[in-house]
Amino acid sequence: MMQPTVAIDVEFRNVAKSFGAVVAVDNVNFQIPKGSFFTFLGPSGCGKTSCLRLIGGFEQPDSGEILIASESVAQVPAYERHVNMVFQHYALFPHMHVAGNVGYGLRQRRPRMSAREISKHVADSLALVRLSGYDGRRSWELSGGQQQRVALARALVNKPTVLLLDEPLAALDRKLRKDMQVELKNLQREVGITFVFVTHDQEEALSMSDRIAVMRDGKIVQEGSPTDLYSQPLDRYVAGFIGQSNFIVGTVVEAGDQVTIKTERSVLFRAPKSKVAKSLLAGDNAVVAIRPERISLGNKHEAGVESFAGRVAQVTFLGDQTEFHVETEQAGRLLVRMSSGHASFVSGDPVIAYWKREAGLALLNE
Repeated sequence: MMQPTVAIDVEFRNVAKSFGAVVAVDNVNFQIPKGSFFTFLGPSGCGKTSCLRLIGGFEQPDSGEILIASESVAQVPAYERHVNMVFQHYALFPHMHVAGNVGYGLRQRRPRMSAREISKHVADSLALVRLSGYDGRRSWELSGGQQQRVALARALVNKPTVLLLDEPLAALDRKLRKDMQVELKNLQREVGITFVFVTHDQEEALSMSDRIAVMRDGKIVQEGSPTDLYSQPLDRYVAGFIGQSNFIVGTVVEAGDQVTIKTERSVLFRAPKSKVAKSLLAGDNAVVAIRPERISLGNKHEAGVESFAGRVAQVTFLGDQTEFHVETEQAGRLLVRMSSGHASFVSGDPVIAYWKREAGLALLNE
């Protein structure tokens, strides 16, 4: 039985972009399915914002092809693309009230829309972001979260094919940022528009995205669902950028589906290779990566697991979870995350840190 064809809203084909001697986007290829929430994740300077600006038409590629809704947009200016953008600092017009900001793009259309049509579209867009009744307010009368919603309403009122979001949550406080993560994802599902999001915040990427592209030095290192990237990272770089991990560094002494790594302390660790990782060969610089929640603490050695004696160096209460920093002689310093209801150790306590062998992953140390 043939699988149904998935419509693609954005596609890069061998796209490259440089600014002088700096290669911002290096021969990048990807596809973004219609109606999905796609995130570029990476540190400053990795190329994620450059990709966003290329989609929006604010920059033109040096080579390669960009398609939006299956149509090439080579040399098509930003104002002619079916794309809208929400900037980090919202860029609201301070001299306009909320309705004026939201309806600005509609008033630029040709042929002109009637004032009645514009008012209806503005009201619908404000209702979508739960700001009905705020039409007459000025931007300085709004909270940060409300300003962000106005920026979203202004972008959505034009019904773009693709909505670009350049770190729009960065200026918000932590609680509001977490609330807006939920609201953004719910809004995306409700309107069904393709969202392309840029962030360096792994929590944002994991909580909202259908797919994530992890970038480094202008390239996409790995792309996949949040679950796939978290459970099967390509290498140490991805494992470190998607969630937190403990990394035990060493050299491969035996390769295969199960990899044996010898550390500088001459301790042997065995762990399965990540399903998507590059081949590991004897002599390679590698790590065993273990997520903090996959490690347990106890008072005695357990049979059939990797277990190491240590001492609690630091305890951090996080509400439903507690984090422990444990110093061990054989595995170094380990970060352990346990349910607070099962965590009764305090700083200075001797403990045994242990995990199942399959909880670790052998990865190239890149």
